[in-house]
Amino acid sequence: MTPEEIAFIYKHVSVYGLGLVIASIIVYLIGKHSLASYLSEKGKNLATKEDIGKITALVEEVKAPYNQLLEELRARHQLRLAAIDRRLQAHQESFALWRQLIGAVHTDNASSAVITCQQWWEQNCLYLEPEVREAFVRAYTAVGAHGSLLQDRTGTEAIKQNWREIIRFPEVLFPAVQLPPLSELEKKAVES
Repeated sequence: MTPEEIAFIYKHVSVYGLGLVIASIIVYLIGKHSLASYLSEKGKNLATKEDIGKITALVEEVKAPYNQLLEELRARHQLRLAAIDRRLQAHQESFALWRQLIGAVHTDNASSAVITCQQWWEQNCLYLEPEVREAFVRAYTAVGAHGSLLQDRTGTEAIKQNWREIIRFPEVLFPAVQLPPLSELEKKAVES
């Protein structure tokens, strides 16, 4: 202890009495160590809270674009699921129309079948896969031209190529609408 502290204690002992001074010293010493530890711990806790707040803000800032992207993907997926029945129906209808084209290709009804296909295509083309869309147009266009090619008889290779365009359609359609195979879990559920 310093001489000033001793003088301070002596002065107070004479004024307040020895018991009060001793009690004050004990309270001071306990408070000095406890209060310092308490305040130090409080400061650490406050700093930790501030750090956690900053880290949480950074995490949320990073998560926000991913959450937005995830929501966009969910919406897009829901739209695809909503249209899947209509897409399958359109592919089935295109096959039925193609079969009508094949049946009419060497008849007087060929141009009528082509017009029916064109009208159907205008109302349903968005539901077809891009490759199927193109193959369907090529098929009905080839049916429309097939009669003229046969009458001209100028090039058998042109006639053969045109016929290949007509009959190629299922080769494009079937792979495009092929559904994925059932998983083992799905197979078991179906068998139950």
